[in-house]
Amino acid sequence: MARLRDVAIESVHYPVIETRPVSFTLPKGIDWLIVTSPNGVHRVADALPELAETRIAVVGRKTADALAKYGRTADFCPSTFTGDALVAELGPYLSDGDHIVFARGNRSRQAPVDQLRKLNRYTIEDIITYETVTRRLPEALIRNATYIGLQSPSAVEAIAPLDLKTTFIVIGTITEQAAKAAGLQPIHVAREFTLDGMIDRIIE
Repeated sequence: MARLRDVAIESVHYPVIETRPVSFTLPKGIDWLIVTSPNGVHRVADALPELAETRIAVVGRKTADALAKYGRTADFCPSTFTGDALVAELGPYLSDGDHIVFARGNRSRQAPVDQLRKLNRYTIEDIITYETVTRRLPEALIRNATYIGLQSPSAVEAIAPLDLKTTFIVIGTITEQAAKAAGLQPIHVAREFTLDGMIDRIIE
């Protein structure tokens, strides 16, 4: 947010979702662990010492950075920070019969899991490690906002009931799809699917 202040743009950060941990157990003999968010990394952190032989794929630079803080380097990160890109680009690194585990939140997209399952080449397990819940957004906080940044479909869900005359900046194509389905407009998509990419669009 300092970048916005530097160009005299006032900003307010208000999380519209919060995460709650759920109990889970990772299976033995995982060939690939796929983690789709920094929250997912934090939830599996205690198990990392036991996963020394397991390769880890992540979605997004921030997820990779979170993993690095626990002393592990991601073995794979797709060129575009989406689950669909991960599935498409990870394929050449997989072997028939690989045991693949998704560790994710309850609201992350199911499609990447289903895409790998349909190939019938791997053992796929889908483990929910945390739940995401929507917080009530104070309407007075954003009533006069020029731009509203949305970083997930869950954020779209929180904002959609409000009748707002503003411009929406979204972090990527999945959030864009959710925003369009909710009838939000106008919408601008960050060229790089990161918070800095969203800020770039606002400054433009």
